[in-house]
Amino acid sequence: MIDSDGGKHMKLIRRQVNLIKCIIENPNAGIKELSGIMNVSMQTVKSDLQGMRDFMQTYGTTIEIISGNRLCIYGIENLPYILRVSKLMLEFSLEKQIILLLLFSNTFVVLQDIADTLYVSKSLTEKIMPALLKKYPEELESIRHYGIRCIASPIEKRSRFVEIIEPYVQGIDFPEELKQFHLRHFPILHYITSHDIEKGMNALNYVQNISTFSLTDESLCQLFLQIIYILFCHRNQEKVLIGPMFSDIIHGIRRKEKEYLTSANTICSIMDIHDENEKFYLCYLFMTLRKQKISNSTQLIQAMSDVVNEIFQKIHEQMSVDFSNDHELAKGLSVHIYTTVLRKDLLKTFSPDYSWYDIMHQYPIGFEMSTIAAKVILTKFSYKVSTDEMIYLTLHFQSGIERMKNSEKKLHILVVCHYGMAAAILIATKVERIFHNVEISDTISIQCFLQMKTINADLVLSTENIKSQDIPVIYITPLLTQNELKQISYFVEMHCINNLLALFIIHSIVLDIENANSRNEVITQAVTVLHQNNLVSEDYLESCIERENISSTDVDSIAIPHGNPDFVKETKLLIVRLHEPLYWKSSYVSYVFMFAISKKQFTENFALFSTFYKKLVDSSIRTEIKKIGQEDVKKFKKSLAHLLSL
Repeated sequence: MIDSDGGKHMKLIRRQVNLIKCIIENPNAGIKELSGIMNVSMQTVKSDLQGMRDFMQTYGTTIEIISGNRLCIYGIENLPYILRVSKLMLEFSLEKQIILLLLFSNTFVVLQDIADTLYVSKSLTEKIMPALLKKYPEELESIRHYGIRCIASPIEKRSRFVEIIEPYVQGIDFPEELKQFHLRHFPILHYITSHDIEKGMNALNYVQNISTFSLTDESLCQLFLQIIYILFCHRNQEKVLIGPMFSDIIHGIRRKEKEYLTSANTICSIMDIHDENEKFYLCYLFMTLRKQKISNSTQLIQAMSDVVNEIFQKIHEQMSVDFSNDHELAKGLSVHIYTTVLRKDLLKTFSPDYSWYDIMHQYPIGFEMSTIAAKVILTKFSYKVSTDEMIYLTLHFQSGIERMKNSEKKLHILVVCHYGMAAAILIATKVERIFHNVEISDTISIQCFLQMKTINADLVLSTENIKSQDIPVIYITPLLTQNELKQISYFVEMHCINNLLALFIIHSIVLDIENANSRNEVITQAVTVLHQNNLVSEDYLESCIERENISSTDVDSIAIPHGNPDFVKETKLLIVRLHEPLYWKSSYVSYVFMFAISKKQFTENFALFSTFYKKLVDSSIRTEIKKIGQEDVKKFKKSLAHLLSL
């Protein structure tokens, strides 16, 4: 499709863009060679070249097919620029259009409205919907007679919005680029207003004058898109539930906390948003969007693919976390490994804004992944990763974790209602709308509930004050008052994790050691007890010591050594109480928490172990542990379970 501007508003299919890229990389290739590289027929290559003729000529380039199916290219020097421009003209699929439409709605949308808004037939919308729901089962929901809606969390929605829009903007002139996106692909300006764009530009101008952040063009583009979508959400939704997690993240980065918060406060003022959680979320963006610049990143990623794939494989083997499809993380790691390990010159110009201590204890899972990466790098290149580089690796992995879908299983709730099915469905719909990580397993009557022999749910919501010894019950009314919603929220967010954590503590092994000369001796005694109880294999000891040698796990008066989950037969927490404090690596340790976690348990309860480690490194928690540390074993475990379950 070519408009009156002579081809500049043309839409290209992805294969045509790939053909331009192939020609750049293989300038002497003919039709036959190009068809082989792209795995398409020669006729397809010829048709694509013919279809792009007017577009190419608009930018001063002509490609002619001459004898022998060879190519004669006039204006070949323009091809790199054409490739960059052509990426903005990729066809915007109906799938992306539907997702974007749902991202701009906080309620159900019926298929007819989707079809009318996107100027397509309802039958075409119905045809694509099953595949769309299958592809995004945790983000989209379809209910008969209601329609379809996006059930992703606000953070997931923002990431998805940026992912969809970013390929179509360059950052040279954001207002104009959004206007062109509106004209070519999707009516985005029906949702994002000129005031949103103006505020986004003002915020971006402010950030560009802060030398601390050193954001690349790509990062600035992502930040701008995040800001305009945040503005839309706050303008069109009653309340945007971000949650307090980013507050914890920023307060953990003590050295730069004030500077980040000052900048975030200014941007929130520019955006006219008065939300503490949004302020901390912006701080988090500042951290994760810091990237190193480098040319030819595509070739670099290919060159580093072996080592990055091995890192991903080791992480998957040891932690059951799959990053194989996270291309953003692969890119970040490739650039980092190349610049710091092979080129050895770029990191010298950088100074970490956060200490190794802060990062290790603020992002325990991300840091654990960085130790695995460090070991692979050492094996591959005989290069020992420094503590400063561990900081950057951890931030890369933590960004990957944030991008991942929530790996925890949804909380299953049973609704028991004596007012009839209409009231029960209303309760179920409202609960699922408010709590995205909740799934209503069923809606039943009181009599059905009383006849049930087993209850396959984590929580019961009942309009009658029923009792159950097997499962928690929250009494509600069909109106679902604010107080009732608070009770549900508390259970959803805390109860399951805390109960499981308390269970592990109550059933833990407590080992009192009177004399120990080294940390390895303590670790050996602890692992020996686990091995004697057939909880770990013989290799677990070596993996614990090897892990501790990479980076010590002591924090003030406690240490948290752990080994490879592959060598754990059954998850068990073992707590060592040392009668005399032992110098570990950077502090004198009195308590050692060895959580031997099996791969299966880690996969099923990813958030649990992250919460456990974060609580232990909290200084107030450590202070309380010192107070209860000398109690008898039974009382100590009860006190500790209560302390860590609050």
